[in-house]
Amino acid sequence: PSSSHHFGNEPKRAVNQARLSLLHLIRHISSDDGDSGSVGEGSSSSIVFTGCGTESNNLAIRLSLLSSQQLKADADGLLHVVSTNIEHPAITQCLDSYSAQGGLTPKISITYVPVNEEGIVSTDDVMNAIRPNTALVTIMTANNEVGSIQPVFEIAKLCREKQVLFHTDAAQAVGKIDLRGLADPATGADMVTLVGHKFGAPKGIAALYIRPNCFNENGRTNPEDGGSVLLMGGGQELGRRGGTENVPYIVGMGRAAKMLLEKRDSAFGNVDGWNYNSKHMEAMRKRLLLNLLQGLGEGGSGEVTSIVRTNGPSDPKQRLPNTLSVGLKDIRSGVLLANIGNIVACSAGSACHSSSSQT
Repeated sequence: PSSSHHFGNEPKRAVNQARLSLLHLIRHISSDDGDSGSVGEGSSSSIVFTGCGTESNNLAIRLSLLSSQQLKADADGLLHVVSTNIEHPAITQCLDSYSAQGGLTPKISITYVPVNEEGIVSTDDVMNAIRPNTALVTIMTANNEVGSIQPVFEIAKLCREKQVLFHTDAAQAVGKIDLRGLADPATGADMVTLVGHKFGAPKGIAALYIRPNCFNENGRTNPEDGGSVLLMGGGQELGRRGGTENVPYIVGMGRAAKMLLEKRDSAFGNVDGWNYNSKHMEAMRKRLLLNLLQGLGEGGSGEVTSIVRTNGPSDPKQRLPNTLSVGLKDIRSGVLLANIGNIVACSAGSACHSSSSQT
């Protein structure tokens, strides 16, 4: 797609169409706009394709820190980042690498705001954690283990008012809940991580939405003026990421995104694809929980017994429809998995942590 000759034009158009399809997932765009509808000045370049969600998260953090290092560093030369204690390792390990013990610069201090007993962070606690040298707030849209949905729409709006960059890792939420408006130009997030295999695309493709001009505002200095800050090379992705674009996977991610917003006739009515998927997954989740309750001695009323405890939000609407986390009384998860791992697809944590001795 970077070629200037005839055979590069069609892949280039396909890649640009995929960018627009992803923007439709996180922006309110009129259906009258069509496939090539306008979504704002500079919007086509606001999607940067990456190889995985980890890369997108790392890129978001690095761009934020570099853009603010001359503006917000405190007397000790430190920037500050606010996050939560339930973030993915792609966030926490990256942040730790910029801490005093890490090897990367600029150096930062980190506030990990704790979530409540249902796995949801308080907006007030996040706002109260912001300091004069805070360069970034990064909070996942929904948790990858218990499914708790975080108040990222509200946090994004308040961060914009405080002139602090806000990033959210939306990998787990795409295709399960409605994210339109998350990247609203006036009140939405400055950066959003999207991961293809979470909503039907192949593994090995992801993207980072970057709000146009967010690194040029409020005294920040755009670190991309000199080119890519993470993968240097041939200047692909409009100079933001070196490396030949994976066109088949990019197109697949774009098509998967488009399918989520296509209307679908079903038992749930004429609904968007994501809504159909959501309702179907929620029904399957309810069925699984009921079977666990009944199979372990619950009488059928649907209430959680002392044997089975659900983890995460008590209100199903505050939890991703595809996620069920339970605890079983007096049962160690490792022992249970060793006995049923060959017949039941379950885990004691997310796949991202499956090789960790701490799981």
